[in-house]
Amino acid sequence: MSTFAFPNSIAISRTDSIGDVIVTLPLCGFIKKYSPNTRITFIGRTYTQAIVEACPFVDDFVNFDKRENVELKVDACVFAFPDLEVMKWVKEQGVKKRIATGSRIASWKFANDRIFFSRKNSDLHESQLNFYLLYPFGVKEIPSLEEIRAWHVLKPQVENPIQLKPNKRSVVFHMLSKGSALNWSLEEYQKLASLLPASEFNIYITGTEDEGVRIRDHFQFDEHIVDVCGKLSLPQLIAFISSCDTLVAASTGPLHIASALGIQAIGLYPSKRPMHPGRWMPLGRNATYLEDGNTEQKESLEISPEAVLKKILAINS
Repeated sequence: MSTFAFPNSIAISRTDSIGDVIVTLPLCGFIKKYSPNTRITFIGRTYTQAIVEACPFVDDFVNFDKRENVELKVDACVFAFPDLEVMKWVKEQGVKKRIATGSRIASWKFANDRIFFSRKNSDLHESQLNFYLLYPFGVKEIPSLEEIRAWHVLKPQVENPIQLKPNKRSVVFHMLSKGSALNWSLEEYQKLASLLPASEFNIYITGTEDEGVRIRDHFQFDEHIVDVCGKLSLPQLIAFISSCDTLVAASTGPLHIASALGIQAIGLYPSKRPMHPGRWMPLGRNATYLEDGNTEQKESLEISPEAVLKKILAINS
């Protein structure tokens, strides 16, 4: 068994979006595997709290949005995302060992252990890149994606509030991404919906209420398409996705949620760096992806609905 110099308590900080947090959480599983008595605190924001609380490898969550009167009592902190405000606060909390990438100005002000590596030019997956930050604890080799899959786990914390129709496959379309990813067009999702027979499939449309308004203006619903936009809290969304069979989405938080829950997650990606699947593909054992090989600048992905249908049907093959 490998031996690493993990401290009694450690914080992992990632204060950006859902997908970014999910691909960072395997760090916690790795630490727990090799140092099960190390207490792990995750520093995040309100937006991602339910994600972290669904991770079985995290002991405590510190909501940076509500940090007043919070004392961060850890031996070390790993800044997986170099948020200047967070880094300043952690230093003010008196955390002795503060680890960050050496390529940011904030790291030179607020971290005292700086690791030099390039995310932009690397061929590694985002989840693997985070492991460079464990170098000060003796982690000299980056785990394979197969190893990381063992720590790519979420467990619902509430019951699914949506009653699914029996004897049908439940397929989730998460069609929009708040600009964080290049999407498939609503028209292509509509074509895919028409290829999924109502006798065998129910389709659920997820998103925020604002996204729902846009979708309802441009997407035709019928008896086997259910609109749940704006109806689910994040804990409920996690539980709902866990109860479904398949989720189709671009490189969004819900895609990575589905992947970590173990359902069939089908990601739609461009080939262009840094958005390509080599960096951001879903990691679950039942996850897969399709890639638009055209690297030209465009408004939406060019992937055929028939290709996505083939992936959906492959779950039973």
